[in-house]
Amino acid sequence: MAGAVHGTAEQLRDGDYTKGVTSTLAMQVAGTPTFLGTAEEQGVSPELLAQFFALMRRRLDEGGGEEDLTGVIDLLLRRPE
Repeated sequence: MAGAVHGTAEQLRDGDYTKGVTSTLAMQVAGTPTFLGTAEEQGVSPELLAQFFALMRRRLDEGGGEEDLTGVIDLLLRRPE
């Protein structure tokens, strides 16, 4: 886990969310229906995950398919108007 934190920090510093990606955002978004279905089958509410997956889908729709999950952080940052 610590290695992932360092990798995320480096991506945030560099602004290159495609560096060192093992599982692209596109791959992860493709797996979300299975993930949500499994959660429901196990009696786990998908409410929190659904919000996160919506952000992932939004980033993918904006062209971030080759990125790591780190690109989702850009959607959470408030931009000066």
